[in-house]
Amino acid sequence: MDERSTVRPVQDTRRPAYGWGRILVGVFAVFGASVLIPSLTTLLRSPHEDPAVWSLNVLWGGLYILLAVCVAHNGRRMRNIGWMCLGALATMAVLIGVLTFPTPSPADLSVSVWAHWGRSRWYLPAILPVVAAAWMWMSDPRRIVANAERITELSDTLTESFTEKARAVQESRGLKSLRSSETEASETSSQTDPTGSAAEQGGRP
Repeated sequence: MDERSTVRPVQDTRRPAYGWGRILVGVFAVFGASVLIPSLTTLLRSPHEDPAVWSLNVLWGGLYILLAVCVAHNGRRMRNIGWMCLGALATMAVLIGVLTFPTPSPADLSVSVWAHWGRSRWYLPAILPVVAAAWMWMSDPRRIVANAERITELSDTLTESFTEKARAVQESRGLKSLRSSETEASETSSQTDPTGSAAEQGGRP
């Protein structure tokens, strides 16, 4: 069997996330916990006080924590789960933001984290899904591999063109040196040839 056709298993020893990815993971996890814990506490202490809204806050806080895990893992399945979390979070942010846009807003939705586009949380509920979507698109392994292949092809093309140009310059220099050496050799032979000088002297009257 040809060795080139065999596929060798490669173990990925990288950590889940680096650089800005870790910062985003921390931001999503902290924000999710800041939404989940108070909402869950309020729901347990006062189950009859806007239970639907507080239950949604608990759900979306858990989705932010799950999104942090997806960004940290960055695998194919986890990325799909992350995109579904982003879709749900963005939909809820837009829906409740639009419903609470008029003043006064509905009393039931005023306690929601997404009320008035997340104004009570420095508009983070509306900003973080956009940031997460941009990061997941930029960190897509397929897109990174495609860009790396394009860069490799471009570098190979430039290297080949530079090599051809350098080879052409060397060949032209070689031809010039060969011509100059042939010219010098012919001049030297004409100056040192006694037969030619004697013939010229014998031909004079």
